[in-house]
Amino acid sequence: MTPRTALAPTLTLVTATAAQAIIAVLTFGLAGHVDPWRDPVSDYAWHRGGRLLFTLALLLLLATAAALAAAARWAALPRDPLVSTLFWCWTAGIAVVLLFRSNLDAAAPTVSGEIHRAGGAVLFASLPLAAWTLSARLRTEPAWRTAARALRRGAVAGVVTAAAFGMAQVVTWLPGGLFERAALLAEFSIVVTTAMALRRAAARAAEARRVQPPAARAQTGTETPAADTRQAAR
Repeated sequence: MTPRTALAPTLTLVTATAAQAIIAVLTFGLAGHVDPWRDPVSDYAWHRGGRLLFTLALLLLLATAAALAAAARWAALPRDPLVSTLFWCWTAGIAVVLLFRSNLDAAAPTVSGEIHRAGGAVLFASLPLAAWTLSARLRTEPAWRTAARALRRGAVAGVVTAAAFGMAQVVTWLPGGLFERAALLAEFSIVVTTAMALRRAAARAAEARRVQPPAARAQTGTETPAADTRQAAR
Protein backbone atom coordinates (compact mmCIF):
# COMPACT_ATOMS: atom_id res chain seq x y z
CA MET A 1 0.00 0.00 0.00
CA THR A 2 1.48 3.35 -1.03
CA PRO A 3 1.51 6.22 1.48
CA ARG A 4 -1.08 8.12 -0.54
CA THR A 5 -3.60 5.28 -0.79
CA ALA A 6 -3.14 4.45 2.90
CA LEU A 7 -3.38 8.05 4.08
CA ALA A 8 -6.76 9.00 2.62
CA PRO A 9 -8.86 6.23 4.26
CA THR A 10 -6.99 6.71 7.54
CA LEU A 11 -7.61 10.46 7.45
CA THR A 12 -11.28 9.75 6.75
CA LEU A 13 -11.51 7.56 9.85
CA VAL A 14 -9.65 10.05 12.05
CA THR A 15 -11.70 13.11 11.05
CA ALA A 16 -15.03 11.29 11.19
CA THR A 17 -14.25 9.86 14.62
CA ALA A 18 -13.12 13.26 15.90
CA ALA A 19 -16.35 14.91 14.67
CA GLN A 20 -18.47 12.23 16.33
CA ALA A 21 -16.46 12.56 19.54
CA ILE A 22 -17.12 16.31 19.63
CA ILE A 23 -20.85 15.71 19.28
CA ALA A 24 -20.64 13.23 22.16
CA VAL A 25 -18.77 15.77 24.30
CA LEU A 26 -21.41 18.39 23.55
CA THR A 27 -24.22 15.94 24.26
CA PHE A 28 -22.95 15.19 27.75
CA GLY A 29 -21.32 18.53 28.52
CA LEU A 30 -24.33 20.65 27.64
CA ALA A 31 -27.05 18.21 28.65
CA GLY A 32 -28.29 20.74 31.21
CA HIS A 33 -28.95 23.29 28.46
CA VAL A 34 -29.74 21.18 25.37
CA ASP A 35 -32.03 18.19 25.84
CA PRO A 36 -30.59 15.26 23.81
CA TRP A 37 -34.07 13.73 23.73
CA ARG A 38 -35.84 16.67 22.07
CA ASP A 39 -33.43 19.43 21.00
CA PRO A 40 -31.44 19.43 17.73
CA VAL A 41 -27.66 19.19 17.67
CA SER A 42 -27.38 22.67 16.16
CA ASP A 43 -28.72 24.15 19.42
CA TYR A 44 -25.26 23.64 20.90
CA ALA A 45 -24.09 26.60 18.82
CA TRP A 46 -26.25 28.92 20.91
CA HIS A 47 -24.41 28.16 24.14
CA ARG A 48 -21.05 29.31 25.43
CA GLY A 49 -18.29 27.09 24.08
CA GLY A 50 -20.73 25.15 21.98
CA ARG A 51 -20.45 27.33 18.88
CA LEU A 52 -16.72 26.71 18.49
CA LEU A 53 -16.98 22.97 19.02
CA PHE A 54 -20.02 22.65 16.74
CA THR A 55 -18.18 24.56 14.00
CA LEU A 56 -15.11 22.36 14.47
CA ALA A 57 -17.24 19.22 14.15
CA LEU A 58 -18.69 20.45 10.84
CA LEU A 59 -15.25 21.40 9.51
CA LEU A 60 -14.05 17.92 10.39
CA LEU A 61 -17.00 16.46 8.49
CA LEU A 62 -16.03 18.50 5.43
CA ALA A 63 -12.48 17.16 5.77
CA THR A 64 -13.99 13.68 6.03
CA ALA A 65 -15.87 14.19 2.77
CA ALA A 66 -12.72 15.39 0.97
CA ALA A 67 -10.61 12.51 2.29
CA LEU A 68 -13.29 9.95 1.43
CA ALA A 69 -13.59 11.27 -2.13
CA ALA A 70 -9.80 11.05 -2.56
CA ALA A 71 -9.70 7.55 -1.08
CA ALA A 72 -12.45 6.37 -3.42
CA ARG A 73 -10.58 7.69 -6.43
CA TRP A 74 -7.21 6.21 -5.47
CA ALA A 75 -8.71 2.83 -4.56
CA ALA A 76 -10.57 2.69 -7.89
CA LEU A 77 -14.00 2.41 -6.29
CA PRO A 78 -16.53 1.53 -9.03
CA ARG A 79 -18.18 4.75 -10.12
CA ASP A 80 -21.84 5.58 -10.39
CA PRO A 81 -23.14 9.04 -11.42
CA LEU A 82 -26.05 8.95 -8.97
CA VAL A 83 -23.76 8.01 -6.08
CA SER A 84 -21.44 10.89 -6.95
CA THR A 85 -24.35 13.34 -7.11
CA LEU A 86 -25.74 12.21 -3.76
CA PHE A 87 -22.30 12.35 -2.17
CA TRP A 88 -21.75 15.94 -3.27
CA CYS A 89 -25.26 16.81 -2.06
CA TRP A 90 -24.21 15.46 1.34
CA THR A 91 -21.09 17.61 1.27
CA ALA A 92 -23.12 20.66 0.26
CA GLY A 93 -25.58 19.97 3.09
CA ILE A 94 -22.71 20.03 5.61
CA ALA A 95 -21.49 23.35 4.18
CA VAL A 96 -24.97 24.90 4.37
CA VAL A 97 -25.42 23.80 7.99
CA LEU A 98 -22.03 25.33 8.76
CA LEU A 99 -22.64 28.67 7.03
CA PHE A 100 -26.24 29.33 8.15
CA ARG A 101 -27.17 29.44 11.83
CA SER A 102 -30.20 27.56 13.08
CA ASN A 103 -33.35 29.11 14.53
CA LEU A 104 -32.91 30.17 18.12
CA ASP A 105 -36.62 29.52 18.65
CA ALA A 106 -38.60 27.14 16.46
CA ALA A 107 -41.65 29.35 16.98
CA ALA A 108 -39.81 32.33 15.44
CA PRO A 109 -38.16 31.04 12.25
CA THR A 110 -35.58 33.12 10.38
CA VAL A 111 -34.32 32.95 6.80
CA SER A 112 -30.96 31.66 8.01
CA GLY A 113 -32.65 29.10 10.23
CA GLU A 114 -34.86 27.76 7.44
CA ILE A 115 -31.87 27.47 5.07
CA HIS A 116 -30.05 25.64 7.87
CA ARG A 117 -32.97 23.21 8.21
CA ALA A 118 -33.01 22.57 4.47
CA GLY A 119 -29.28 21.87 4.53
CA GLY A 120 -29.79 19.46 7.40
CA ALA A 121 -32.51 17.62 5.50
CA VAL A 122 -30.17 17.18 2.52
CA LEU A 123 -27.34 16.10 4.83
CA PHE A 124 -29.39 13.36 6.48
CA ALA A 125 -31.12 12.11 3.34
CA SER A 126 -28.33 12.07 0.76
CA LEU A 127 -25.61 9.95 2.39
CA PRO A 128 -27.85 6.95 3.24
CA LEU A 129 -29.29 7.07 -0.29
CA ALA A 130 -25.77 7.24 -1.72
CA ALA A 131 -24.77 4.23 0.39
CA TRP A 132 -27.86 2.30 -0.74
CA THR A 133 -27.16 3.02 -4.41
CA LEU A 134 -23.46 2.23 -4.06
CA SER A 135 -24.18 -1.07 -2.31
CA ALA A 136 -26.33 -2.14 -5.26
CA ARG A 137 -23.50 -1.22 -7.63
CA LEU A 138 -20.84 -3.04 -5.59
CA ARG A 139 -22.89 -6.26 -5.41
CA THR A 140 -21.99 -6.82 -9.07
CA GLU A 141 -18.24 -6.67 -8.27
CA PRO A 142 -16.86 -9.84 -6.60
CA ALA A 143 -14.07 -7.96 -4.80
CA TRP A 144 -16.54 -5.51 -3.25
CA ARG A 145 -19.42 -7.79 -2.22
CA THR A 146 -18.49 -7.88 1.48
CA ALA A 147 -18.38 -4.09 1.56
CA ALA A 148 -21.71 -3.96 -0.30
CA ARG A 149 -23.47 -5.95 2.42
CA ALA A 150 -22.07 -3.77 5.20
CA LEU A 151 -22.97 -0.61 3.28
CA ARG A 152 -26.52 -1.83 2.77
CA ARG A 153 -26.94 -2.32 6.52
CA GLY A 154 -25.63 1.20 7.19
CA ALA A 155 -27.88 2.61 4.49
CA VAL A 156 -30.97 0.97 6.01
CA ALA A 157 -30.09 2.38 9.43
CA GLY A 158 -29.50 5.81 7.89
CA VAL A 159 -32.76 5.85 5.95
CA VAL A 160 -34.81 4.70 8.96
CA THR A 161 -33.28 7.19 11.41
CA ALA A 162 -33.40 10.07 8.92
CA ALA A 163 -37.07 9.32 8.21
CA ALA A 164 -37.79 9.19 11.94
CA PHE A 165 -36.06 12.54 12.43
CA GLY A 166 -38.06 14.03 9.58
CA MET A 167 -41.28 12.71 11.06
CA ALA A 168 -40.37 14.31 14.39
CA GLN A 169 -40.44 17.71 12.67
CA VAL A 170 -44.15 17.18 12.08
CA VAL A 171 -45.15 15.03 15.03
CA THR A 172 -43.75 17.21 17.78
CA TRP A 173 -44.11 14.73 20.64
CA LEU A 174 -41.59 12.37 19.01
CA PRO A 175 -37.99 12.53 20.39
CA GLY A 176 -36.50 14.49 17.50
CA GLY A 177 -33.19 15.09 19.25
CA LEU A 178 -32.70 11.39 19.87
CA PHE A 179 -33.57 10.52 16.25
CA GLU A 180 -31.15 13.14 14.93
CA ARG A 181 -28.28 11.79 17.03
CA ALA A 182 -29.14 8.26 15.90
CA ALA A 183 -29.04 9.46 12.27
CA LEU A 184 -25.61 10.96 12.86
CA LEU A 185 -24.38 7.64 14.24
CA ALA A 186 -25.80 5.84 11.19
CA GLU A 187 -23.95 8.22 8.88
CA PHE A 188 -20.78 7.68 10.91
CA SER A 189 -21.13 3.92 10.40
CA ILE A 190 -21.53 4.45 6.64
CA VAL A 191 -18.37 6.55 6.48
CA VAL A 192 -16.37 4.06 8.58
CA THR A 193 -17.60 1.08 6.52
CA THR A 194 -16.66 2.82 3.27
CA ALA A 195 -13.23 3.93 4.52
CA MET A 196 -12.38 0.43 5.76
CA ALA A 197 -13.45 -1.08 2.45
CA LEU A 198 -11.25 1.39 0.60
CA ARG A 199 -8.29 0.52 2.85
CA ARG A 200 -8.73 -3.16 2.04
CA ALA A 201 -9.04 -2.44 -1.68
CA ALA A 202 -5.87 -0.35 -1.64
CA ALA A 203 -4.04 -3.12 0.24
CA ARG A 204 -5.19 -5.71 -2.32
CA ALA A 205 -3.98 -3.53 -5.18
CA ALA A 206 -0.62 -2.95 -3.50
CA GLU A 207 -0.18 -6.68 -2.88
CA ALA A 208 -1.06 -7.44 -6.50
CA ARG A 209 1.59 -4.99 -7.68
CA ARG A 210 4.14 -6.45 -5.28
CA VAL A 211 3.78 -10.02 -6.55
CA GLN A 212 3.40 -9.03 -10.20
CA PRO A 213 6.41 -10.12 -12.30
CA PRO A 214 8.70 -7.24 -13.41
CA ALA A 215 7.90 -7.82 -17.08
CA ALA A 216 4.16 -7.55 -16.39
CA ARG A 217 4.70 -4.40 -14.34
CA ALA A 218 6.65 -2.85 -17.20
CA GLN A 219 3.84 -3.67 -19.64
CA THR A 220 1.20 -2.11 -17.38
CA GLY A 221 3.35 0.92 -16.53
CA THR A 222 3.65 0.10 -12.83
CA GLU A 223 7.40 -0.54 -12.87
CA THR A 224 9.26 2.35 -11.26
CA PRO A 225 12.28 4.07 -12.84
CA ALA A 226 14.48 2.81 -9.99
CA ALA A 227 13.36 -0.75 -10.69
CA ASP A 228 14.10 -0.26 -14.40
CA THR A 229 17.61 0.84 -13.56
CA ARG A 230 18.18 -2.18 -11.33
CA GLN A 231 16.93 -4.50 -14.04
CA ALA A 232 19.27 -2.92 -16.60
CA ALA A 233 22.22 -3.23 -14.18
CA ARG A 234 21.59 -6.94 -13.88
